[in-house]
Amino acid sequence: MHQSFCLQFFYFVFVCPAFGQEWTGFRGDGSGTVTADLPTRWSPDEGIAWQADIPGYGQSSPVVWGDHVYVTSSEGPWQQDCQVHAFDLQSGTKLWTTHVEATTKVENYFRNSRAAPTCCVDESGVYSFFASGDVTAMTHQGDTRWSTPIIKTYGEVDNERGVASSLSQTETHLFVLVDHHGPSYLLSIDKHSGDVVWKADRGDRVPSWSSPVIAKIGKRNIVVTSSADTVDAYDAATGESLWQLDGLQGNHIPSASVDGSQIFVGSTTMYGGATDEDAVAGSNCCIALTEDDGKLGYRVRWGAERANSYYSTPLAFAGYVYYVNKVGVLYCVNQETGNQVFAKRIGNPCWASAVGVTKPDGEQLVYFVLKNGFTIVLRPGNEYDQVARNQLYDASAMMDAREAAEKQRNANTVPADQAKPKSGPEKVFAGMPESQLHQLFSYGDPMVYGVAVARNRLLIRTGQTLFCVGQNSKELAK
Repeated sequence: MHQSFCLQFFYFVFVCPAFGQEWTGFRGDGSGTVTADLPTRWSPDEGIAWQADIPGYGQSSPVVWGDHVYVTSSEGPWQQDCQVHAFDLQSGTKLWTTHVEATTKVENYFRNSRAAPTCCVDESGVYSFFASGDVTAMTHQGDTRWSTPIIKTYGEVDNERGVASSLSQTETHLFVLVDHHGPSYLLSIDKHSGDVVWKADRGDRVPSWSSPVIAKIGKRNIVVTSSADTVDAYDAATGESLWQLDGLQGNHIPSASVDGSQIFVGSTTMYGGATDEDAVAGSNCCIALTEDDGKLGYRVRWGAERANSYYSTPLAFAGYVYYVNKVGVLYCVNQETGNQVFAKRIGNPCWASAVGVTKPDGEQLVYFVLKNGFTIVLRPGNEYDQVARNQLYDASAMMDAREAAEKQRNANTVPADQAKPKSGPEKVFAGMPESQLHQLFSYGDPMVYGVAVARNRLLIRTGQTLFCVGQNSKELAK
């Protein structure tokens, strides 16, 4: 007993990271903001601490606990080999890979979600979720604790692009959102056992890929989903539906962003979906959480006039809210009023969500990591104030990444006689050559899918590579 207590105490004091050091899920704690001393300038030749190859291919963001960085990927024609990888934050050394055998087949197609859901991590380990529907808990050493096959349990998903919603978490539970052309639902899963604690049915929905987020009212956790043209709030403990805001358009990809008692919703026009640009812009809105005599509710504070989020989630930071649309236009609106402050073309869309960084000296900066690997560092204000524009990889590295991605796609192609017919909007593109689709949708690798911040380092993830921007390992260890 005494030895066990000592070991647990040692782990808590010396292994668990200090407050603010970890990046525990999609967009950190759901706000996309962090206190860190990040560099503002780097290039392919300077300022990159390390880069590491990721086996397979994946679109999830990194998460960090202590000195462990976790990312996921998948391999095989049916993405049957789902993988969780742990890397050392200081050196980039791959520590381990644990394989999860998919319980549901998902075609390994470049326009499908491929290991897109981001993990959650806490002191007990890492929790992964894959398009196959498998939710799995692992220790920080890579040992599997439990695995729960939700799609096998609740039925196949009718969603032409696959499942991409990331996990969210409280101290004791995980939350999984599945919205599709069929019985949609939100699940609560016990972190200790893997058991489903509650299931909130959401009816037949428009397919969506956004992620749930946790907000707090007093000591009460609520799960907020911005998805399939509504925003819904659920009691995290019971699954009780608390309220629903309907009438939105285009909130199928961007997730909600939390800033205290305010929820910021992102929406975008998309093929086969919302096309009313005014309605979509107004759906990029701010919701205030309310409580009246113990009853939880909401109030819509404002809807933006022109903002559009596309893939990345809006960022509320330093008195402003930032949105990036599908052609790389950055919209900045006033956080209190929703009035547009400026709009500026930044050169490329963001698939990774922006990060608001407060430095130890109080300086505030916004990092936009663009899909093509450039990072715009911006100083918040009423005008576009660019601090730096940094390149992550050079032309040679881009060509190498394209060849590696093409090789991976060719090796994982589903035989034509086994592939399921495409559904929904994908039917239109089924007969087009892959090269034409790549050009049409700007799908050329390398593409930046996600970012994380930990210990004064910026982690940037492409399909097959993990980059670490910051100090070298000797400086980090001081």
